[in-house]
Amino acid sequence: MIAEREDPVRKIFRHLFLRAPLLLPLLAVLGCLWGGELWGLSIAAVCSALLLNLKRIACCTVLCAALAFTHQNLQQRNVARLLEQLTNHDSVELVGTVERRLSNGCILDTGLNGVRVALRGEMPWHTGDFVKVVAIEQAGQEAPVEGMFSTKAWLRSQGLAANMRLLRSEYLGRPFSYSALLGFAESVRGHLLAQLMPEDGVADRRYQVLCSLVLGDKSQAEADTLAIFKRGGCLHAFAVSGLHVGIVSSLLYLIARLGRLSPRMRTVLVLVVSGLYVLVTGLAVPALRAYLMIALVLLGLELRRPVSYLNIWSLAALIVLLLSPWQLHNAGFVLSFAVYAAIGVGIKICMTERPWLAPDDYIPLRLYTPWHDRLRRLDVMIRGLVYVSLSAWLISQPITAAYFHSVTPFSFLTNIAISPVLPIVMCLGLLAALTGAVPLLGGSLKWIALQSSSALIAVVEFFGALPGAYLPTTEPLPPSEVMVGYLGYGSAFTVLGNPGLVIDSGSELSARFRTEPALFYSGCQPAALLLTSRSKESCEGAQVLKGTWPSMSVLDAALCKKQLELSTSAGEYDIYLPPADIPRKLAADDAPVVKWRSGERSVLYVGNAASFTYELIPPEERRADILILGCNARHPLELMELAQECSCRTLVLLPSANVASVDAELPENVEILQVSEETPLLRFNINPL
Repeated sequence: MIAEREDPVRKIFRHLFLRAPLLLPLLAVLGCLWGGELWGLSIAAVCSALLLNLKRIACCTVLCAALAFTHQNLQQRNVARLLEQLTNHDSVELVGTVERRLSNGCILDTGLNGVRVALRGEMPWHTGDFVKVVAIEQAGQEAPVEGMFSTKAWLRSQGLAANMRLLRSEYLGRPFSYSALLGFAESVRGHLLAQLMPEDGVADRRYQVLCSLVLGDKSQAEADTLAIFKRGGCLHAFAVSGLHVGIVSSLLYLIARLGRLSPRMRTVLVLVVSGLYVLVTGLAVPALRAYLMIALVLLGLELRRPVSYLNIWSLAALIVLLLSPWQLHNAGFVLSFAVYAAIGVGIKICMTERPWLAPDDYIPLRLYTPWHDRLRRLDVMIRGLVYVSLSAWLISQPITAAYFHSVTPFSFLTNIAISPVLPIVMCLGLLAALTGAVPLLGGSLKWIALQSSSALIAVVEFFGALPGAYLPTTEPLPPSEVMVGYLGYGSAFTVLGNPGLVIDSGSELSARFRTEPALFYSGCQPAALLLTSRSKESCEGAQVLKGTWPSMSVLDAALCKKQLELSTSAGEYDIYLPPADIPRKLAADDAPVVKWRSGERSVLYVGNAASFTYELIPPEERRADILILGCNARHPLELMELAQECSCRTLVLLPSANVASVDAELPENVEILQVSEETPLLRFNINPL
């Protein structure tokens, strides 16, 4: 009797799921946690196991999916209960443990299957403290442009139920808990940071990179330092990730081999010390993923069991998701696991690829000369580095585009360039932190670590400064577009055209967190920046924009002596400056008036200019389709006269404008737009199709 031949497709899938039996449970958990249309993924995973006659895997798949669904459902119920309390009451009382400290507050964990909330306000607590708080809900910041910071998106990525403001609190003790363990690790990290960074080194980029890269502490890192690694496309190197855990584990394994330790003692040393390193650096998901996979590989080798990297990868993802389902929406989790999977595929392709530099494969190894052997090793190293970097880059680009709305076309080159430098910085930084108290040795290692850190910054800065190294994924601002953004405290920035003129940038913080992101993620390429104030804050904000767009010219209205003209592909700009012969002119009267012509339409930006500056404009030039108006406290303009002279169809009111009398004075056919905290960004085209 002839046996029936097995279907080859069925055979391939059966072999795959037998080699990686946890892959189907992982797919089922992903479908449960994501919900919606991906529920079919969970059903397909169970059905696949049954059709392939993998009954044990099918049972495991159903169990994991049920655990994930139950955990997430309990959390969602508790979150809904909290949100209902916030809706019905002015404040709520919560009891929980401080899980993590923020720059202005903390994350409070209310217990098993409970909610986690972000608390804002000054508080003397430390990680691991058990407290009782009374708080109210605090309105979050929405992203006016895709890519800018959004409180809602941040809360979702961190698994937080609400953003709250602290009213009062009570310290209840410090019982042993997971958060208390993190608090102990935080104190150890603080001690090591004190050994690594001196008090006068806070402003030094080299120290900031060492502390972030070696110990995962970014609290001292300035925004300029972060921007260097962000534009270079290697922000993962600025924090402890799987790469860093791999370097530490490799270093420990090398030390154990040089010390002639037994294989079992090597495994124990690597697992214990690298585990302590992951704990001290904050248990970030990428580092935890790397540690779990390294531990499972070493344990498999120790037990003489076959190691399936796909199965280990699935188990690590299952552990993280079953404990913290919200990690599925966290960019760090997605990038870490996706990049590792891509690197695994890249290495597999590299192993089957023909050598680039080494002799042909048909030459036996016994015939290799020492030169051929060195060339073969160099070929493996170069090919592996290129394939790993290229694989990680290919998978990371769509993920960063989805989460951060930006792409880094040259980041794979950056990663190749920093590969020789990064392990050196890591090793020297660790040794400097551990030997900081030793007078001569600690100082020498710290100096060498600083030089290597400087080299790392220089390499990343070089690639980040290349044209097009950091690009937004959003559509660029149309040439005839106007954008007005709220900066707070009665101020705003205005963009006229693209490439065009930017009027005001705000202070350094406003420019860094509002103006620059709004311009960048809108695809704006400013040709010039016009400062209407001579304050120190305005100059600092201008430097922020200048760092992003070095070719942009900066025009200071207070320093210019005559009328300015600017011409770009977006149109013609006439900048009218206040007369220089006015006695006792205050800084508030330096604001200019700008007339922009684009096609058949025009915009008149009066802003906070004084009446005598507006009077310098020829009467025939005062007409405009759109009027952008603020208010000068000492020399205001009459709104009715201004509207009649301009004959505008749209009036845009800046935060400084007097809104109360506008509706009563203007004609009914004039559209009024107001920039305020409730409407932080206005965008409109002056030449609609």
